[in-house]
Amino acid sequence: MKSGSKESKIYLKVSITIIFCVVIAIFITSSILYVNFQSILMKHEYETNLDKMESEEIQRAQLSNIALNTLYQIYKDISVTKLLTYEKISPFEESAAFLQLRSFLVTIPNVNSIYVYNMKNKRIYDVTNENKLIKPWNADYYTRADFYDSTAVTMIDHCTDYTPFIVVPRYYQIDNNTAKCVYSYIMYDTFKNSKQRNVIMLNLESEYLFQEERSDDPSTISLVVDNAGKMIYSSSSEFEALDNVKDYFDYDNIISKEKAGYFLTDINGKKSVIIFTKMDKYGWRGVNIINYTHLVSQVNKLQSVTIFITILIACIGLFGAFICSYKLSAPIRIMSKDISILQSEKRQTETLTKRITLKEFLENDGLESDGSRKSGADLLSLLGIQLTKDQKLALLCVKMDDYQYLLETSNSQIINAYKFAAINILNELMGESINTYCLDLSLGKSILFVVIDGKGAKECLDTHIVCMQRLVKEYFQVSISVAVSSFEEDSNKLFYQYEQIEEVLSRSIFWTKGTIVHCLDMKINPVENYEYPESKEKQFMECFTHGKAKEAEEIYLSIVMETYHYPIVIYNMVISRLIFMINNMVSLIVKNSSKCSFASTIILTNLLQEFDSIEERNGKFRDLFELIQRDMANKKNDKLHQIITDINLLIEKEYMNPLLSIEMIAEEVGMSTAHICRIYKQDTGNTINETLLSKRMEQARQLLTDSSLSVNAVSEKVGFTSSSYFYRAFKKVNRVTPNEFRRK
Repeated sequence: MKSGSKESKIYLKVSITIIFCVVIAIFITSSILYVNFQSILMKHEYETNLDKMESEEIQRAQLSNIALNTLYQIYKDISVTKLLTYEKISPFEESAAFLQLRSFLVTIPNVNSIYVYNMKNKRIYDVTNENKLIKPWNADYYTRADFYDSTAVTMIDHCTDYTPFIVVPRYYQIDNNTAKCVYSYIMYDTFKNSKQRNVIMLNLESEYLFQEERSDDPSTISLVVDNAGKMIYSSSSEFEALDNVKDYFDYDNIISKEKAGYFLTDINGKKSVIIFTKMDKYGWRGVNIINYTHLVSQVNKLQSVTIFITILIACIGLFGAFICSYKLSAPIRIMSKDISILQSEKRQTETLTKRITLKEFLENDGLESDGSRKSGADLLSLLGIQLTKDQKLALLCVKMDDYQYLLETSNSQIINAYKFAAINILNELMGESINTYCLDLSLGKSILFVVIDGKGAKECLDTHIVCMQRLVKEYFQVSISVAVSSFEEDSNKLFYQYEQIEEVLSRSIFWTKGTIVHCLDMKINPVENYEYPESKEKQFMECFTHGKAKEAEEIYLSIVMETYHYPIVIYNMVISRLIFMINNMVSLIVKNSSKCSFASTIILTNLLQEFDSIEERNGKFRDLFELIQRDMANKKNDKLHQIITDINLLIEKEYMNPLLSIEMIAEEVGMSTAHICRIYKQDTGNTINETLLSKRMEQARQLLTDSSLSVNAVSEKVGFTSSSYFYRAFKKVNRVTPNEFRRK
């Protein structure tokens, strides 16, 4: 009796709380909306438009900064500077400047043209947007009198009246009936006193600064107006750029306010809402003109919003009631949660025990710990699977491709989520008519026991698997490969099917990503039929030690590809042997080389690590071959550099010896005369005799300047056996005789 009384009190409290919260919520909502509906509507419209206009101002400022940076780069460009300042400029320099201007023309979108005015030659160079970076060169210049853009000429003549880097809106006449509005940035020489100066103008289309397209919709009109009331931009044909906005409505009401705001006014007999922003750094304001009648017509739509808000607040009230009742029912909830946890743990324990038992039976061919053996039918009965006469059993292994990469970039829980998502998708595609059971394996693999009708089983299953692979790749960017065993009507062949899957999985390194492998389609040759190609191994090691990367890679691939159709033990044996031999060769190279860019321990670690695919391991070998090739080339270059250094040191030391010759130098460095002459010329650009003569002339000039030795004595000091030959050589090099050089 007492228990029933307590429950009644709890339910009563919950009911009263719910009703009270709902009533209060509805009453408050209705009152607020009824009293403040119009002001809420106006404020909402104001804030929405203001946010949009302010974001457009920020975007306009950013785009303007980009244009200014481009104009500054044009002004500072060397080629353009020549076009801007030189009175006479060669066709080559003029062509280079035009090509540079055209490249600037495409750096930012919606550029109309670039004008360069040279006050010295009175030329206006014009580069317009032709959607091509490079065109056949043509001297696109005009005089001020025949230039088609008259407003630009006016700006050039009065350039000092304009502040640099401030955008100027203007019109220019395209033809007799058409005028175009552009927005120009001007830059001129600020260090000159005259009114005529060199000028660069960057002209932009209106679409660059003002992304919104013009619209004839009278409900909302967007304007950009400067401090004087001149319209910089208009989104409607009712208002034209450069017109005075004061002709349409009272603009002083906006100028008088420093901050953003809104007000009501009449424009052409129509009541409108004027929303304006605060003035930006250019002295511009964004102005939105909204038809008030159209705004009020939205009341019906906002009524739906009002109802929604009312319902929302009511739901909040209900949620508050739920919180109260939730606290009141805390003891019951705790008990229920404990029971649910116990039931869940029991189910998980049973499932885990079932999977471990099944996995052990499959791996041990059905053998139990007491020595008895279970049949395939017994194992399937544990899963609740029973084959009928017209059904077949197949095992599917779902494998995550790039498993090692996924482990490095994600955690195991995410990988398991991808795997089970693939399995669930496959189950959904196969439908309820096909019975399945999932057994989770290690390393991103799971076994599916699939019971399917025998007729067209393989084709039907392949279709579902392909669809699953496509969906997983599309939504999760993860590749899935699937191995499929044979289709068997006899449940006792379950262990044979599992052996098929294990054999296929052992060869997964050869799989292509996202493939479907049928065990019966695999042709594996016996191990005893394989013969290791020792001749290719010798060729491979020879190419490897000589740094021939391409040849070594081709021979390596030839050796490895021969193992693809044999059991995986053959491939592992071949790879281990090649890695062992490569490691020995690398150790020998490192030992014999004082400068080496790699270490054998690092190479051995890279080649022995686990790989998801054969392409990845082959890529590691390819990187090694290229590394060896680069190292060999570097050592060869170092040797040639040492030879050149030895020759220069010998010339520096023995230039006074009249017997010093190319033959003597070749004997000293231990190479042929033809070889040292060729490599010295290739490396320095000079012959050995030219370098020797240059050294002797340098010392002769120093002796003639700093000593009182006779010319004949100087000749002998610097290694000349004939004074007459010294005279001829000195005059040829220095353009004067030794005596004339000394007198100077």
